[in-house]
Amino acid sequence: MNRPLSLVLALPLLLGAPLGPSQATEVPPEAAAVGSELPYPPTQSPQPDQIVHVPTGLGMSFDDMMEMVSGARLVFVGESHDSFQAHQVQLQIIRDLERRFPGRVAIGMEMFRQPQQETLDRWSQGRLTELEFLQATRWQKSWSVDFGNYKAILDFARDRHIDLIALNPPMDLQDQVRRHGLDSLPDEVRSQLPEIGEPDPYEHAVMQAIYGAHLPTEGAFEAFFRVQLLWEESMAERVVDYLGSARGQGKVMVVLAGAGHVEYGFGVPKKVLRRLPLPYTIIAPTEIEVPPEKQMPGVELPAIPLLPSDFVWWIRYEDLAADTVRLGVGIDDSQGTLAVQSVAGGSPAESAGLRVGDEITSFAGHAVADVTTLVYWVGQQEKGTSAIVTIRRAGTPLDLRVEFRP
Repeated sequence: MNRPLSLVLALPLLLGAPLGPSQATEVPPEAAAVGSELPYPPTQSPQPDQIVHVPTGLGMSFDDMMEMVSGARLVFVGESHDSFQAHQVQLQIIRDLERRFPGRVAIGMEMFRQPQQETLDRWSQGRLTELEFLQATRWQKSWSVDFGNYKAILDFARDRHIDLIALNPPMDLQDQVRRHGLDSLPDEVRSQLPEIGEPDPYEHAVMQAIYGAHLPTEGAFEAFFRVQLLWEESMAERVVDYLGSARGQGKVMVVLAGAGHVEYGFGVPKKVLRRLPLPYTIIAPTEIEVPPEKQMPGVELPAIPLLPSDFVWWIRYEDLAADTVRLGVGIDDSQGTLAVQSVAGGSPAESAGLRVGDEITSFAGHAVADVTTLVYWVGQQEKGTSAIVTIRRAGTPLDLRVEFRP
C-alpha cells in the first residue's frame, strides 16, 4: 500500500540534515495495490472506518475489536504523523479503554523526549495552559508536526489526569550515537544507553529498502539505523519501566508511535517483549489513498513473512495543513530574536510587506520571543481575519497588517 511519509518526517531530526532535493514525488507505476501485503487482501476497495482482523481477514465492528484489544496490557497504535484521521483513531481507542478501565490507562508518546517528562506530568495534572505546554516542550523545535493533530488526545489526557509518558531518548544522547555509533561511545555516554539487542534482520531490510536510497550521503543509512535502534530500545525501556513501577501497576498502556516503529512487531513491540513478556496488540490506522506528494517514491519492500498488525483500521487521509492559517515566513531564532529568513511568494507575510531581515516582536498584541509562541498565536487566527504584526526593521519599530484571505 502507499504509505504517507510517517518516518520520513523524522529524518531531519534523526540525521541533523534536511531531505535532499533529489527526492522526487512521482509515484511509480508499480506501486503496490492497497492492502496487498495483508494475508487476506481486500476483494473490494476499503471504505473509511472499516476494521479488519488481519490474521483472519474478518471485518470487525469497533466494539468487537475493543473486546479483543481490552485483553492486552499494551496497545500499539501506529500513525502517519501528519494524518489527522490516524490521530482520531488513537483518540477513540484511548477513550474506550478509559471507559472500560477508569483511571487505569496510560499513554506512551514517541513525540516527547525523556527530559520532558516533568512537563507532561504538569500537563496531566492540569497545571499548564496550552501555550505554556507548547513553550515548555519547544513543540516546533522538538516535533514540528501540526499540534492540532495531537490536541484532542492531550486535552483528553489532561481532563482525565491520564499519565503521559515521554518515550524518546534525550537529544544529546541521540546526537552522540548518530556521530560515533553504538560501539565507539565514551564510557560516560555508554552508561546512559538502554540495553540494545541484536538488530532484527527484517527491520534492517525494510529500513534499507525505504531509506537507503533517499538519505543525503553515502553511509548515512547505518547512522540512521543506529538512531532508529536507540529510539526503539529507549521507547521499549520506558514502557517496561513504567509498567513495572508503582505508578504503572495494573495499568493498560497505549503507545502512540510512527507506523514504522510498531507494524510487523519487529520494532518497539519485539524490544518490549524481550524485556517483559506480556500480551500486546497492534492496531494500524491505514490510509486508503495518499496524495502523491506524501508518498515515498520508488520503494520495493522485501518479502516479510510476518503479519503487519493485528487490526487494520481503514481511514481517509486528511492533512490539517490545508486548513491551517500560515504567516508564510521562515524564521532564524539562533540569535535570540525572531529574524525573518525567508518570505514565501504569495503569502500573507509578503502581502503585508514583511522582508528578509525584519525582526518580529509581537503578533496580534502578544509579545513573541520564540517560534513556538509565534506559531501558536498565528494559529489562533482564522481565514478571513487580519492581525497586526509588529516588527523591527533596521532598528525602527513598524506595525504591519497581515490579512489571512479565505
